Amino acid sequence: MNKMNVLQLGGDNWADQYQIPSDIKWEFNDYPVKDKKKQHRYDAVIFTGEPALTGDEWFRLQWLVDPYKVFYLPGVKAAAGKQLRLFLHQQKAAAIEQLPQDLIADLIPKYYTGQSGLRILPSMLLLNTRNFPGYQYVDGQHMEVDVQAEQDWQDLGTYKQSLFIDPHHLIKFWLEYQGTGLQIRLRVFIQPNGGDGEIKDCYYLPVTGEQEMELPIKAASDVRFGCIGLEVRGTGKLRLGVLHSRWSRAGQGAFLTGGERIVDPVKHEDIAYYFNPGDMRPPLNVYFSGARGLEGFEAYPLFRNTHAPSLLFTDMRLEIGQFYTGPVIEEQIKKVIRAKLAELGLTNHELIMNGISMGTYPAMKLGMQLSAYAINVAKPIANLGHVAERGRLQRPDEFATIFDIDAQIVPDLDEQSLRQLDEEFWRLASQTDLTETRLFISVMENDDYDDRALAGLQKNTAVQKAKQFTYKGFGGRHNDNPASIQWFAQRVAYLTGKEFKRSNAFNE
Repeated sequence: MNKMNVLQLGGDNWADQYQIPSDIKWEFNDYPVKDKKKQHRYDAVIFTGEPALTGDEWFRLQWLVDPYKVFYLPGVKAAAGKQLRLFLHQQKAAAIEQLPQDLIADLIPKYYTGQSGLRILPSMLLLNTRNFPGYQYVDGQHMEVDVQAEQDWQDLGTYKQSLFIDPHHLIKFWLEYQGTGLQIRLRVFIQPNGGDGEIKDCYYLPVTGEQEMELPIKAASDVRFGCIGLEVRGTGKLRLGVLHSRWSRAGQGAFLTGGERIVDPVKHEDIAYYFNPGDMRPPLNVYFSGARGLEGFEAYPLFRNTHAPSLLFTDMRLEIGQFYTGPVIEEQIKKVIRAKLAELGLTNHELIMNGISMGTYPAMKLGMQLSAYAINVAKPIANLGHVAERGRLQRPDEFATIFDIDAQIVPDLDEQSLRQLDEEFWRLASQTDLTETRLFISVMENDDYDDRALAGLQKNTAVQKAKQFTYKGFGGRHNDNPASIQWFAQRVAYLTGKEFKRSNAFNE
């Protein structure tokens, strides 16, 4: 692994007093660097005193370290000047409430750079059919099992592939399921690379509540594997969904440091969001990640580089995401957006909703409902029913997941239900007020997913009254031409940097 760059500012050098791991490059009062060409980013910044920096130096430092990775001794903030207080506020800095050596030990496993998460589908479960003969696959992502295990825990099955446990990382799990009167637990057996493991390395993780299940092992430099099984107790029908394995930060964030989750308590499904406060000045950019095989957030550098606040969402459900659909999820997304606007002291007239492909569905749908200042999307998908109907002839064997996605939204996958799904999108859109909203649409001229999205927008009565409606077409099918993404990114830069002026608050 690459070394972690940690900058300590002020006070006495901790490297002279505490043990620094070999994987950490510790820099003490080494900012600003004399040779600007040698300036690099920091994985964490620790304030043990207040440095004497100019407004420009504070400004540059802000973009050299990510939010939620700045720490300070409580006494430092109490005596801090205006610029340091502003820096700590905008970086969502945390007070150091543990011993210095403990914080140093936590840096690599909790505040590392990067993110990862993978999905394990029910089809990968070797079901114990002797104990559970009554089962069926509902769709590609769900299995229903009749459970009759009143007293003792019974082995439901074992997943076919062992889990690779990345060196230097902690692991956590999340299981999608529905069922009443049942208890479920994961059985995880840890094996060293090339070894068989020992009985003491078997862990049982109860599936309860809305918290992810942390695997209670320490991060290690060696490769390890986990053999995962499911056990169940009780009586009833179990609807088993996707098992998620994710890098953990031991309570310091979902995927990225500072990331949060939204949980549907009935379906036991989750999505995640990450708030980057930026310079805490308008606008607030909201971005919805597209379809992802590996779990995590998209476009962090794009929006961080605008210096404006941003709110990233990612949908981890099903095989690649579920278009952020579902009444509970949609309402919670809008609740989070409103809360972040209020925290920043902004209104919907300072809100920009962004999305690419799968992310365009919530960006358009919720952006219209919130009467955002602007809606900026590339490769729009609005007609989820139509996308499914096109699957057999226009796009065979390329996006079968759309049937599983639509099955979570409509009661049947028949022509009438799919048509009603699309009609509902446009009906809700027509009821919104877009008179102060600007729409920027980048479309593929030969889109093999949703070739009706642009026409639907043009015909919609609310869109016709929008303050601005701009679109640009690019040749090719849905995933053929990256120029549509470039046009989208240019709109992000224009809206954030031109429509809303940026300045250095540390010089004010």
